[in-house]
Amino acid sequence: MRLPTLFRQNRNKSYDYTPRYYNERKERIASLMKAKEAKPNKDYFEGYRKKSFRDDWKAKKSEEMDKNRKIRFVVIFIFLLIFTYALLRYDKLSFLF
Repeated sequence: MRLPTLFRQNRNKSYDYTPRYYNERKERIASLMKAKEAKPNKDYFEGYRKKSFRDDWKAKKSEEMDKNRKIRFVVIFIFLLIFTYALLRYDKLSFLF
């Protein structure tokens, strides 16, 4: 254990490490990313959103459901037209029974 002293103590040694090899492409990409982050372009990112598998699945499922709804609507509409035509043409419901 040392005794307290008024003199400055030595700090830990630090090393000046310079890498011998580096990836120039990676460095260039990193500098471009930093430059892009400094100036965000809202127009570029406005419509951009990462989609996940779940989002794609939900979109496809909703498209299929919309298609099924349209088909069901057309079938019901045609049935009602035929029923209305028969009702007006024959003035009776006896053809159903």
